[in-house]
Amino acid sequence: MGGNRAILLVPLPAWVAWWFMVAVVLVSIDCTYVLGMKYGESDAQYSGDGVGMEASNGWIITQSLFNVAEVFLMVVYLIRLQQRTITAALTALTVSVATFWKTCLYMPIILHSEDPVSMVPLLRCTGMSPLAKNAAHVQAMLAKEGCGMQFFKFQFNFWWIVMPFAVAAAAWSAISHAVTKNAKTA
Repeated sequence: MGGNRAILLVPLPAWVAWWFMVAVVLVSIDCTYVLGMKYGESDAQYSGDGVGMEASNGWIITQSLFNVAEVFLMVVYLIRLQQRTITAALTALTVSVATFWKTCLYMPIILHSEDPVSMVPLLRCTGMSPLAKNAAHVQAMLAKEGCGMQFFKFQFNFWWIVMPFAVAAAAWSAISHAVTKNAKTA
């Protein structure tokens, strides 16, 4: 007891750190924007009357608060942790699983809303129609930005599902391999 303990090495691919660097920048910008404005102004699609939190529809604020935690853990991974340790791999796994599921939960909110096409005007570009009361809003959004810009904006959701899943899979595999290897040598 109290002797030297061997550190379990769990190397993750270099692209994990690169993804975390990109994600920290983009998510920090998003958090700053959303949390720095009145709710109804930051994402009016969730609050047609502009009162947002007062209307008890706080998904965008809640998501941004979780984004702050994600950024914190990614920064801890990048700066503080020795990146080849089990602690670093578990941190990468934890933050990636949380990001993956938070983003996946966002999709049903859109699909089960009263009018998904109003929330994601890109759906109009695929042939879906908004509710009559929201048709002018959707048409104005598409006239202003077009289907290409709507696709560009919405595709970020795709990357926030694919990349966290890939990081979680890489971390899981690395942890499993390291633990199995360590058990065989013990």
